[in-house]
Amino acid sequence: MQTPSPSVSAADQVDLVQIFGALRRYLPVILLLPLVVAAVGYVLSSRQPRVYEASASVIAVDNNAQNSLINNTLVTAPPLPQGAVDQVLHSRSLVADIVSRLGESGLDAGAVATIRDDLTRELETNTFSRLKVRARLDTQQRGVYEIRAQGGTPEAASALAQAGVDALLNWDNQRAKQGVVRSRTSLQQQLQNLTARIGNTTDALERQSLIAARGQLLQNLSQVTVLETAATGTLIPVAEPVAPRTPVAPRPLRNAALLGLVTLFLTVGGALIADSLRRRVEGPEDLLPLGLPVLAQLPLLRKRQLTGGFLSASHGGALYESVGFLRINIQSLLRDGEHRRLAISSSYPGEGKSSMTAALAESLGATGVKVLVIDADLRRPTQLKVWAPQRLGTHPLIGTDPALPPAVTVSEMFTRPDAAHATNVAPNVDLLPAGTPQRGDSGASILNQPAFSAHLQQWAQGYDFVLIDTPPMLLLPDTLAVAPYTDGVIMVVETGKTRTADVQRSLQNARAAGVQVLGVVLNKVNQRRDAYYQYGYAEAGGAPALGPVGTTASSKR
Repeated sequence: MQTPSPSVSAADQVDLVQIFGALRRYLPVILLLPLVVAAVGYVLSSRQPRVYEASASVIAVDNNAQNSLINNTLVTAPPLPQGAVDQVLHSRSLVADIVSRLGESGLDAGAVATIRDDLTRELETNTFSRLKVRARLDTQQRGVYEIRAQGGTPEAASALAQAGVDALLNWDNQRAKQGVVRSRTSLQQQLQNLTARIGNTTDALERQSLIAARGQLLQNLSQVTVLETAATGTLIPVAEPVAPRTPVAPRPLRNAALLGLVTLFLTVGGALIADSLRRRVEGPEDLLPLGLPVLAQLPLLRKRQLTGGFLSASHGGALYESVGFLRINIQSLLRDGEHRRLAISSSYPGEGKSSMTAALAESLGATGVKVLVIDADLRRPTQLKVWAPQRLGTHPLIGTDPALPPAVTVSEMFTRPDAAHATNVAPNVDLLPAGTPQRGDSGASILNQPAFSAHLQQWAQGYDFVLIDTPPMLLLPDTLAVAPYTDGVIMVVETGKTRTADVQRSLQNARAAGVQVLGVVLNKVNQRRDAYYQYGYAEAGGAPALGPVGTTASSKR
């Protein structure tokens, strides 16, 4: 037996996880909408007029007897072809006969008028529901015809079924008599002609001959009259209609169940289609096809939780735990590095990369690890805003001249690298702020300078971790310019907002530039939807993926 390839199994698993993840996101709608539709269908169906159905049966037989004497004295109709009874029952002549018989059945005149109008309309539209025929025949067209009739009352259904059977039997008998009737009419005309000739002739011999011929015609006419009386069709009544006790329609419970099931299938299909069109990252299952570990999931914070600032909120609660998981995963990813450098980016602004960078740096610093944060987002610098309340002063970096006027921003450090000073923002955490926002291509030109690698090497001396806050990857190429000088990029993805296609584009750009993306951090995950944590280990790169399922920081950057 051939075993399936691991790649196929993994793809199937990813598809199932994505499907179940999409269904879970739309679960309230999937459950509620079919129930509402079923309830509405039940109410509307209960208010519909009741329909009763009665049935009667006739049998198609072969009237040829084994006795030749009987066969000579019987006139029978030929067997009916397939579908003939149904066509006859829905013909105008038979409908008129049925309506006439209903008028004589004692049924209420209003009910008769309703049935007449319905039968006439069905003839015009060629759709029939009042009278239906169900045939069970053998190869010789012998068998049972079941005539089903529907009415607004049990009596109306029974009367219509009986009228339909009577009209059908009458038509069948008339069909058998047609040939005999024509013969009788012909004999009667011949008799009239002979009688007239007898009255007009004067020749005695001719008169005697005509009288003898008339006698023979009278004998033949008598025999034809007997045959006409004995003529019979091929249909014989078997079962008379009985007034039904329960209606066949409406069926509120069945209709409600069918509506609920159909709505459920449509809702599930609509949810999957909407999710495929929307394709926004809602949880870790949406990132599985990318083959990257989810390093952490940071919770969505409410405004009341941010009154003291984002860093203050990260000192406790679910955010504190999530950042701790992120720190452990980052340290495991870069366990063997001496000077570990990371570029932190996102696809678009507002996904929380800057706040996450600051929280990670503070968490690393709290464990005794020396961290340098570089704000490389020169067009929209944010790190000073995040750390502003906690700035503790500046100090010169290793290899610089303390006597020179300090260069405290990244822009100044490029022009005066010997005077580079770092701003201490937390225990064991220093910051190189971006400075004044750059316009045009000036920021990119700084980061693309060949000297940037040498400056980064100099600035990183004395630090265990260097975290570089870079611009969004889909808006500016700055991250791709900085990342080659680091150990890799950490992508921050905002759940419920960032599209999966945008994350894929960011990864494609990174791969095209030869930049390694180490993992993803899910940000602003709604804890109401994912109110519990799952702990596990990522398979990609041997990095543990410890973290709360569905949580992320809610900062503007």
